[in-house]
Amino acid sequence: MAVLGGGRRPNPAALTYLSEGSEIEGNLRTPGNTRIDGRVKGSVMVEGDLEVGSNALIEGDQVRARNIIVHGQIHAQIIASGKLHMTKSARVEGDVRAMSLDVEAGAVFIGRSQTGEPRALPQSTPSGNSP
Repeated sequence: MAVLGGGRRPNPAALTYLSEGSEIEGNLRTPGNTRIDGRVKGSVMVEGDLEVGSNALIEGDQVRARNIIVHGQIHAQIIASGKLHMTKSARVEGDVRAMSLDVEAGAVFIGRSQTGEPRALPQSTPSGNSP
């Protein structure tokens, strides 16, 4: 049986696309940038950037990528090693962790957020004053 792609290693610059009307039940893992316009019921792990289209829905435990742009719906914990951007049509239900967070007016966000590096916050002294 032949291996797809002739046994070559995946190209990390490649784009994975899940079109509108497509559905995946199970975890999705991609090596490059990804755009989802369909539905995913499971976790999504992207080594590159992720864009979630306005008609897309992701329901799972976790969504993880470098930079994430959300136009549609995500019901999961989100971890972005870079920037998480929620457009005005986005609906996110779940806790998020990102280096930076951008939420446009009109977006719906239900959850807790943590941005930046945790060690970047100054430690308070026992009296409650910063050093």
